[in-house]
Amino acid sequence: MRPRSLRCSRVRWKPVVLLAACAATPPRAREAPAGDAPGPPAWTPRDAERDYAIWLGGARVGTAHEVERWSPAGVVLVRTEALRFLRGDVPIAIATAIEVTADRSLAPSQVTWTERARTTRHGEAVREAAGWTVTGGSGDPRAQLPAAAIPAELAPLVVRRDGRFAGPVFLPARGFVGGAGRIEPIAPRRLIARLVFDADPAAAEATAEATAEATIDLGDDAMPVRVVDGEGVIATRITAAEAAAPFSPVDLIAATAIRLSGRPGAAPARRLVLDGDLTIPAVPGQAARTAADGIELELSPRLRGGLPPGPPGPDRTQDILRLVADIHRRIAPDLAAHPATLHAAAAATTGDCTTFALAYAALAAERAIPTRVVTGFRIDGDRLVRHRWAVSWTGGAWIAVDAAFGAVPAGGDLIGLAVHAADDVGLVAGEAALTRVRAAAWR
Repeated sequence: MRPRSLRCSRVRWKPVVLLAACAATPPRAREAPAGDAPGPPAWTPRDAERDYAIWLGGARVGTAHEVERWSPAGVVLVRTEALRFLRGDVPIAIATAIEVTADRSLAPSQVTWTERARTTRHGEAVREAAGWTVTGGSGDPRAQLPAAAIPAELAPLVVRRDGRFAGPVFLPARGFVGGAGRIEPIAPRRLIARLVFDADPAAAEATAEATAEATIDLGDDAMPVRVVDGEGVIATRITAAEAAAPFSPVDLIAATAIRLSGRPGAAPARRLVLDGDLTIPAVPGQAARTAADGIELELSPRLRGGLPPGPPGPDRTQDILRLVADIHRRIAPDLAAHPATLHAAAAATTGDCTTFALAYAALAAERAIPTRVVTGFRIDGDRLVRHRWAVSWTGGAWIAVDAAFGAVPAGGDLIGLAVHAADDVGLVAGEAALTRVRAAAWR
């Protein structure tokens, strides 16, 4: 078993993008049909600056600063984030900058993204007539994004102008993944946003719902003063003085863990009850049933789950065991390591549970072993901590594979909440599922 330092906090930390869960339309004014409610009052472009505090698990983890500069040519919007927290006793610092250039009608032409942690990553998207050309960002070549798509960071300005939207959007800080969404008012100065990502159709049958949601409250300037997204991240508007004030970093493993009440039954068939808005996938290692007080789970590596069968073929169990052993020897646990992409993880030598899961998924794919990634919790004493692992098709059955702990088949201490593809879309969908658990208790 790997040392306890491998615990995950936020399974794959992402720079928090204000309105990352919102959508946008092609940048043109909305024509209100007859009888529709009046739109927002006319707005004159002007320079502005805004500061936000970023919270996760009830603890402050960072600060964001936005600068909006207008000229006769259009607007340049720069959002910088400084995140600082602990993962266990390991200090983490991540600095992110996203710059958007757009004309006065808010039609964007260029987006750059830079992240500095232990290493520096950079990505750029340039808009041409045929669409957006993306370079860098996720470490792998990407197809063009549609020309009508706009970066999520520009969405608040479009909402300020038009009041609502529906259309394509992309997230620079998540590998420039794109999707379609909608932002609509649900009350005075309150909006609801929903983004449906462009998921891989080949993985749709076993992929968690690739959606993200957020609730946005607007201030007097028609810009967000509070954003609560579906992954448990909250951004609140603060003053420049408040943004400059120091804060103590907190351990996100503890802040995002869920306490377990009661006492466990005997392994390998443990039973616990989860309370929350949950749909439990039928992954190996667990069996769920509805109970009066929530969803009761039986946990055991002997449970095969109920995922749709993969293609028939020879038994790949020994191949899986060798692959996990190789990864387990090569990758050293390191909670300060840079968040991995699927391509980078294949060659990684250090990382957290997500790195292990993605490295295994990438190498399993090279060997034609059908594999999906699972996001959920791992039982750690009297609490549940966020974790990632995989499931693979042996040729006759799905088994749970926890490369971080060298476990094949894994189970008994794992609670899967989402099974998905090993890409940015899947990771976002998996992370959203983590916040739906409100409480857990042994039965």
